Amino acid sequence: MSSGFFKQAVAGAALFASVVLAGVHPVWAQDLQALARVDGARSTIEDNSGDTVNLRLHLSQPVPYRVFALNDPPRIVFDFKEVDWSGFEPGKVDQSDVVKGLRFGIFRPGWSRLVLDLAYPILPQKAEMRVNEVRGTAILDVTMASASREEFALKSSEREEDGWALPKPTEAGKPKQRQLGDRPVVVVIDPGHGGVDGGAERDGYEEKDLVLQFARELQEALIRTGRFQAKLTRTEDVFLSLPDRISVARALGADVFLSIHADALAEGSATGTTVYTLSAKASSTMAAQLAEQHDRSDLLAGVDLSNQDDQIAAVLMDMAQRETGVRSDMLAEMLVNGIAKSVGRIRKRPHLSAGFTVLKAPDIPSVLVELGFMSNKSDLNNLLTKRWRGQVIAGILNALDAWTLEDAAQGRLLRQ
Repeated sequence: MSSGFFKQAVAGAALFASVVLAGVHPVWAQDLQALARVDGARSTIEDNSGDTVNLRLHLSQPVPYRVFALNDPPRIVFDFKEVDWSGFEPGKVDQSDVVKGLRFGIFRPGWSRLVLDLAYPILPQKAEMRVNEVRGTAILDVTMASASREEFALKSSEREEDGWALPKPTEAGKPKQRQLGDRPVVVVIDPGHGGVDGGAERDGYEEKDLVLQFARELQEALIRTGRFQAKLTRTEDVFLSLPDRISVARALGADVFLSIHADALAEGSATGTTVYTLSAKASSTMAAQLAEQHDRSDLLAGVDLSNQDDQIAAVLMDMAQRETGVRSDMLAEMLVNGIAKSVGRIRKRPHLSAGFTVLKAPDIPSVLVELGFMSNKSDLNNLLTKRWRGQVIAGILNALDAWTLEDAAQGRLLRQ
């Protein structure tokens, strides 16, 4: 074990699940502001062969952490940015004969501590926090091995207060560069709803199934052009929270985010395809709310806001939102024109704005495409017809081609 282990257990910059939301629907308000949660049912401390002990801690999101030793009596201490210990039962987690007991809780405002009381000295040999790039969850794996009392005493005296370790960066943690027409554009398609959330339903058909089918067909068409990389936020009938959808899009390196839906109305006879972008009203106060409510490293890909005060962070967020908003509006207009030309009929007011949560990533041009209304028999029949879906997809392809060229030209001008 290197002498600098306790100075930094894992080298590298932080990668946090990117959740950029404000003014969310009450259903998601609690999740948005929640701490990282420890999954006690899946976390373990076990003795392994070779006289080693392994700690595996499942977390709902990655957090900064440090690990160090304390002597007289021997203990291994883990400090984390504050986590939620609800449901964590020491008797079920601790299956080790070496670890005599666990203690956990908040040790100072904003920070949590887990203490392993030891039967005899052991020291960490390897520590790694692995981040799931799609789900945004994390697993902390620490391997500990027996040590002499002299070595343990020496290591316990090396502890430094700045010895915080951070999750290793991944490709998804690198700053995202704006597309300039010199590479395939990454289009992330988000089929709405899924799992227990079926969305709209009419005549035995569920929105979640129809939009997933459309998303798969759109993905295939985009890939076949060779000009796009197309990825889905979900590829099967699973539930994804609204924050997860934005996190997945950023983890997949999205240049463009297309959320696909097919609504239904209890009353009225709305029909036709609609393209939504984030409304100015919905985004006008978002920068300040984000700056106040979220970890700064979570807010904007490629920009470190952690050392900025609320006012500066809000200004930087607002600048990003303004640029992205213009790019999203241009994409929406091109989608409206492309679909109208291909299908031949579209709504009277096909480009609208609203405060949809999934459109609130400040660094990814995002639109929500409402394919039609399942409550309208003609629209539902269109959704079930492969020929109509193909026409819409052709319109989207033409729009994305046009947008890619214009957006790249504008991006090159900004660089000059």
